[in-house]
Amino acid sequence: MKFLNILLLAAVLASPVVAQAAEAPPATAEAPKQDPATLDKRMELSKQWHKIMPVSVREQVNSAIDEVTRTLPDNEREAFRTNLRSILNYQAIEKISTDAVAEVYTVTELEAMIEYYSKPEGKSAQLKFDSYAGKVYPEITRMLDQAIMRVRTGGQ
Repeated sequence: MKFLNILLLAAVLASPVVAQAAEAPPATAEAPKQDPATLDKRMELSKQWHKIMPVSVREQVNSAIDEVTRTLPDNEREAFRTNLRSILNYQAIEKISTDAVAEVYTVTELEAMIEYYSKPEGKSAQLKFDSYAGKVYPEITRMLDQAIMRVRTGGQ
């Protein structure tokens, strides 16, 4: 179960809605080789994008923690939530996110993301992500739990 909780936490953290270009690359596209000369610009844009995100990295982490704690008995949830939040280094997570965004996205992509998230529709779409995740992630978790049980019991 710990594995699934970590998987869920990782999925929530990696789930910002991104505007797609008219000809978007395939969903499996890897991060392009970045021009080192654009690193400062990408870092600046990454920081700008993080400032306008309707749901901050901290809020995303807290949402993931809340989702994970739903699997615990009622009498254990709040203590677990409080302890987990006190242990996590939110500033480090935010830096990791900012660095990753600058590493993965090009200047053009970051500019498009900033433009998208500056619009009311972009902000609204991101704010709806928790509703989406609330419908999908429990089903994924349920299916993974069933699959793990089948593997452990030798089922197909």
